[in-house]
Amino acid sequence: MSKLSPLARNSLVVIFLFALNKALALGDTVIVSRIFANKVEMLDTFNAANNLPDLLFALISGGALSMAFIPLLTEYLTTKDRAATWDLFSRVANFGFVITGVFALVVAIFAQQIVDAEIGIAPGLDSDQRILLAELMRLNLISTMIFSVSGLVMASLQANQHFIMPAIAPSMYNIGQIFGAIVLVPIYGIYGVIYGTILGAALHLLVQFPVLFKYGFRWTPALDIRHTGLVAAIKLMAPRLITMAGIQLIFIARDNLASRLDSDGAITALTYGWMIMQVPETILGTALAT
Repeated sequence: MSKLSPLARNSLVVIFLFALNKALALGDTVIVSRIFANKVEMLDTFNAANNLPDLLFALISGGALSMAFIPLLTEYLTTKDRAATWDLFSRVANFGFVITGVFALVVAIFAQQIVDAEIGIAPGLDSDQRILLAELMRLNLISTMIFSVSGLVMASLQANQHFIMPAIAPSMYNIGQIFGAIVLVPIYGIYGVIYGTILGAALHLLVQFPVLFKYGFRWTPALDIRHTGLVAAIKLMAPRLITMAGIQLIFIARDNLASRLDSDGAITALTYGWMIMQVPETILGTALAT
């Protein structure tokens, strides 16, 4: 029997790790659902609170920018030295973190107005739920800030042909969430789920970061929007930006409408339905594409 090619071997490893991630995510969902089985409106509030932070993540460094970043880093690794490559990484990461921070601050300040607006996150929830939603959304922005760096770390490792830690990172995120559900929810209630999410985001970054030094990582504390590499990354992300914005806005519109159904659990049911539907696509399509 002939040996597996590096592509086939890497694909199988990534498929296995993605499957593990989905198993952990489903386990976390089961645990949280059982804890809040008699307070499903709390789950509606929590799931709706994820939408705007997820939009920021998708549009900036964690989503659109990280996808555009891989071919650009690969070009730098091929045509330039590693010093130039990590200089580019630093400038793009610094830019992404600052831009994410600015938008996160605006969202945090106007969170309640965004939630209450008719075209906002979930205007159909009652007033107490909307107040809680705004508070949870502000806390969730901490995760978004962490992911603004972690997403680019993932892209840089993939550009260096390292796939193991980027594939393990999502499982670490789910482990943090499971810890929050089991350990923190009994102490802090629904806030424990958010604290677990923040912990998971930190683990997502920390499990990947040490590997950067294997490839000669050096951080440059500079922010230059005229840097040619940064300009190229922004241009490359434009088409991806439109796609990601469309997908995330659908989620916001979905939960906006679901909140008006006067039916506890509507937002949660749609969220969980989407997550389950994504399982085969992630395990096969996303893993092989990666």
